[in-house]
Amino acid sequence: MILKSNKRTINFMLMLISACCCLIFLSACQSNKVNSVDDYKMAIWDSDKIAVFDDYDLNEFKDNISRKEKYIYWAESFSEVGSYSTAKTRDTSGLKRYVSRINKENLSETFKLAEGNDAYASITDGDYLYATAVFTDRIEFYKYDNNLEVVTNVTVKNDGQLNASQQFVIVDNYLYLLVTTLDLSTQIPNVEIWKMDKEFNIVEKYNLDETSAYMRMVNVGDVLYIVEALSGRNSDGEYKSGNKLLVFDLKSQSKNYIDIPDKYPTNIHYDAKNNQLIIENEGLYNGEFSFTTVNLDNLEKDIIHLEGFSTEQYIAPYFTFKDNIYYFLFNDSLVKYDIVDKKQTVISLENYKIKDAHYLIVR
Repeated sequence: MILKSNKRTINFMLMLISACCCLIFLSACQSNKVNSVDDYKMAIWDSDKIAVFDDYDLNEFKDNISRKEKYIYWAESFSEVGSYSTAKTRDTSGLKRYVSRINKENLSETFKLAEGNDAYASITDGDYLYATAVFTDRIEFYKYDNNLEVVTNVTVKNDGQLNASQQFVIVDNYLYLLVTTLDLSTQIPNVEIWKMDKEFNIVEKYNLDETSAYMRMVNVGDVLYIVEALSGRNSDGEYKSGNKLLVFDLKSQSKNYIDIPDKYPTNIHYDAKNNQLIIENEGLYNGEFSFTTVNLDNLEKDIIHLEGFSTEQYIAPYFTFKDNIYYFLFNDSLVKYDIVDKKQTVISLENYKIKDAHYLIVR
């Protein structure tokens, strides 16, 4: 009887363990559940949902996908390779920031609290996310895997100067980091490019010998195009606008400049199909939202003026492009710009109850 009783007890315990394992497994599946999305053309991120469309004019609405985490992405932080994007969020409650990995096939999102509570500069190569956190005495480097777990953490101490990481690009499997510096003894600013391997070992430093504020860059092959955002202060102590691109050849280490017409340039993109640069200009200083294009075949320049969007009521739009159409996403409107006929089309997002649009995928 005792043996039978013990046997029943053991069987009962095994059933409990098995049931618990099943519950844990089901729970894990639910927490990692991906969205079911058929083929789509466009997806617009709102704070609480993703609106999915089957055309490029937002006439064929497919569905809304509820977002579990209602974080707003930082527009300048996006990096895309293949079927995935990475980004960082704006400040959340408690002034926390997260890094994110977005699956563009099923529109699922993965979030992880950013190490160092930020990702000042970040980029993905499809296999890993590389990011920095800036402190007064150091820069911390983090390498995240595809589950956003940190696999490498390196600290680079400041030595006689303040260092602030601005942006990564990847060229020939090396990381190139744009770094603004301030010499602590002379108080003179400068700009450097750090060439690093993907374990954050510094291979070489390039001193650009520039006192202007260069904040963003893009690479076209081995050539870096770096935006001069500010060029010092005037007699009243106000910041003066930058007005050029610094062109730095990584092979020859030579420098050239391209003058740009609009004021206070901030971000920069490269349209490979049309071989042209697209430069975002600061809205508040210019009194409007505008983008400057520079054709690299002939250095012809043009300015796209986004009319009807007050800089007092709107923040700068999220920008992306496909073929000959440039897309500018404001919180409640989408502007399509045809670069051939230079025609703008404004599409209201009101019908889809979108109020905080901040990210757009165009397939």
